[in-house]
Amino acid sequence: MTHTAPPVEGLAHITLPVHDLEAAERFYVALLGAKLVRKFDRETFLRVRPGRAHEADADNSPLHLSVQFGHAVELDLFLQKGRSRPVPVPHPHLAMQVRPGDLDTCIARLQQAGVKIDGPRRLGPPGHASVYFSDPFGNLLEFVTLGYQGPVMDGPPDVSQL
Repeated sequence: MTHTAPPVEGLAHITLPVHDLEAAERFYVALLGAKLVRKFDRETFLRVRPGRAHEADADNSPLHLSVQFGHAVELDLFLQKGRSRPVPVPHPHLAMQVRPGDLDTCIARLQQAGVKIDGPRRLGPPGHASVYFSDPFGNLLEFVTLGYQGPVMDGPPDVSQL
C-alpha cells in the first residue's frame, strides 16, 4: 500500500439486535437510564417511506431505537424479528463505565428487575470491578469501574448463567 489511510474521527454508532422495540426501550431507557435519542418505529418509517412497508415487516428491519449513555456514541437497537435470544458469550459485549460508588446501586437495580448478573469481578488492577449481565435479547453487557472498594471475585466471567 502506498497511500496512508485517512484519519478516522471516531465511532458514529454501535448497533445491537433486539426483537421487541418496546421491551428494548423499557430495558435501556427505563432500567439502565439511557437517553432516548430517536425512535424509528413502524409509524415513523411509514410516514417517511410510505411505499416500503415490506421493509418494516422484514426480519432484518430498518426499525430501531437510538439511545445514548452520557455523551458516549449512540447505541442503535435494531429490530430483528426472526432472531431468537442466543446464549451469551464473553465477547463481544458492550461495557458501560460507572462511578465506583454507583456500582452497588447498579447491581441492586438489576437484581430488583430480575436481571441475572455475574460479578463484581476483578480482571484488572486493584479497584477494578466488572459486573456482567445480558439484555432481554441475549446481548452481553457490562458495568465497569475503577476504584471500587467492595468485595470482588477473581477470574473471568461465567456468562453461561445469564
